[in-house]
Amino acid sequence: MLMELVENMTPTLEEELTMETEIRAVHASQDMDYLKRYGEAMTRQNHEQCRFIAGCLQEIHVLKAKLACATPVKKNLIKRLIGL
Repeated sequence: MLMELVENMTPTLEEELTMETEIRAVHASQDMDYLKRYGEAMTRQNHEQCRFIAGCLQEIHVLKAKLACATPVKKNLIKRLIGL
């Protein structure tokens, strides 16, 4: 299941090319004010995305714990055979 998730997260060629184009535009820029604003915006976006992902992971953790508590535990075969 984890491998499927990782494979689904692999960027498409179009996404990679778009990212490369944006990176090259930043490298080509001589405007320091633009670069500072861009860096600030990227830092803020990264912070918000980290908070969002952390919240999602917390929610997943809570839901998995609830599911584990709601799932009945099967008795051990030996205990069932001896009637415990």
